[in-house]
Amino acid sequence: MDPVHNPFKPGAGLRPPILAGRDSLFGDFDIVRRRITELGEGDRSWVLTGLRGVGKTVFIGELERIALNEGWIVAKMEVRKGHPLAAELASTLASGLRQASGRFDRAKLARLLGVFKSFTMSLNLGVVKLDLDIAPAAGYADSGRLAPDLTDLFVELGQTARELGVGALILIDELQDATAEEMAAVSTAVHQISQSSPVLPLFLVGAGLPSLPSQLAIANSYAERLYQFRRLSTLGESDSRAALVQPVIERNAEWDVAALQVALDAANGYPYFLQEVGKAVWNFAPGPRFRLEDARVGVDIARDEVNSGLYQSRWDRATPAQRDLLRALASKGDGDGVVVRDLARAMGRSSASALSVPRDELIKKGLVYAPERGVLAFTVPGFHQFIQAQD
Repeated sequence: MDPVHNPFKPGAGLRPPILAGRDSLFGDFDIVRRRITELGEGDRSWVLTGLRGVGKTVFIGELERIALNEGWIVAKMEVRKGHPLAAELASTLASGLRQASGRFDRAKLARLLGVFKSFTMSLNLGVVKLDLDIAPAAGYADSGRLAPDLTDLFVELGQTARELGVGALILIDELQDATAEEMAAVSTAVHQISQSSPVLPLFLVGAGLPSLPSQLAIANSYAERLYQFRRLSTLGESDSRAALVQPVIERNAEWDVAALQVALDAANGYPYFLQEVGKAVWNFAPGPRFRLEDARVGVDIARDEVNSGLYQSRWDRATPAQRDLLRALASKGDGDGVVVRDLARAMGRSSASALSVPRDELIKKGLVYAPERGVLAFTVPGFHQFIQAQD
């Protein structure tokens, strides 16, 4: 088949041809959108969690597209270790404010722009510029402390959005990499938004690994009541089938029943691998009907691609001591939540505390996470199979 017309798109943040299994989430966001658009009233913000490759980044990208189509003020950012969250947020919000300045009466944005300038100046974010001649708003977002200054900025952004008859959407990807102080500041600002009556039309979506809810709860005791938690998981049989079948049908091709089952069994509902398998089978198949042999070869090609890229890069980053812990975790099956005490016993260690150093290092590297206290799990589905195959 012609690879130019291949509909499958594996890759970080690349939108697949269909977003299978996410209809309920989009339905929930549509309720938020309508409340803001029709009533000028916000809703409780979201925390979106899931393993690597299940589509978190793609999903928040779709939320960005929807909000921009509604004429909202939007800021989408990704937390990067070693880079202050405030600077990243200010940079992307500056872009949103520049766009808003071109759509709305400048006078209605003057106060928000002044608060934004105070925010950037108080936190020494002078690299962020709006290219607009505006004075800082004295007494607002100028304390030099992240939590109160971010709160002032969010409140003013919400109030301005309401006056303009639109919403404001803040999207923060990889939020688990923020510091505890940054998480606390975000939650404090969101909490203040929710204190308004009616709730200001600013909606925040934070996305990250499954450990994110507990990290937020540690940073702020009320975080577990502040957000609505949404989890993106691997796909069920019917949604996996749709992810492989529908894009092919739309390009006038089709799967044999046996070939499709081979692809489904190999992917095991993992959205990223579904795209890799679909792409490989399409490129290998000689004609518009995908047969059993096409699927078998395609699965092998896809597995090699994932092994050499997604999994190998993570394995290479681990030290010998960390690999010992990864092997022990993989030996327990898919590593979907294993008690650290059991891992220590399997490794011949005296106690769970003997694994604290490699455990903490692996968490910092993003290879594993702690779904709950004393438990460890892989951040990427299928990593256990790769590890089990290593010498």
